[in-house]
Amino acid sequence: MAAILCLLNEMRRWKLFISAVNNLSDRVGKIVCLMILPMVFILIWEVLMRYGFDAPTFWAHETSQYFFGAHFILGGAYALRWGTHVNVEIFYSRFSPRVSAIVDLFTWVLFYLFCGFLLWRGWEAAWLSVSRWEHTYSYWSPPLWPLRLTIPLAATLILLQGITKTVNDVYTAITGRRLVVEAVEKGEP
Repeated sequence: MAAILCLLNEMRRWKLFISAVNNLSDRVGKIVCLMILPMVFILIWEVLMRYGFDAPTFWAHETSQYFFGAHFILGGAYALRWGTHVNVEIFYSRFSPRVSAIVDLFTWVLFYLFCGFLLWRGWEAAWLSVSRWEHTYSYWSPPLWPLRLTIPLAATLILLQGITKTVNDVYTAITGRRLVVEAVEKGEP
């Protein structure tokens, strides 16, 4: 009886962890999606200046690349949380939830190798960039280190979201049921 109570207590803790990480991914994803707006306005400004007034800016293209780079990498955990990454559905969609979870558990090995590499090399690059106050080599020469810092930050967020998926898959592989039913499985965006 004590073992069952201990197991139930652990499941509650995992559910709280999963809920906290999902909420974090949702909040970061919603904030990051707003980065598209300044990027669009910057590009519109550049087009107007270049073709309307024959006065191109020297900063617009690089700034829009910064926004897109940060948007792309920081949105990874949000995409993983909602299941929007590319998936081969030909066979996968025919599997039962238990078999899908078992297949996922094998692919998570590659995921963790990728995240470990991204954290390791991303942190090295970010640390080096910050320690040198790295700037680009363009005429404008904006600082590069803020963008480099997004790499280990995004890798950490993706890793946390991956842990939630792995815990759910382990539970599903054992019981045949999901520990936490994802909103994407309910049909929510």
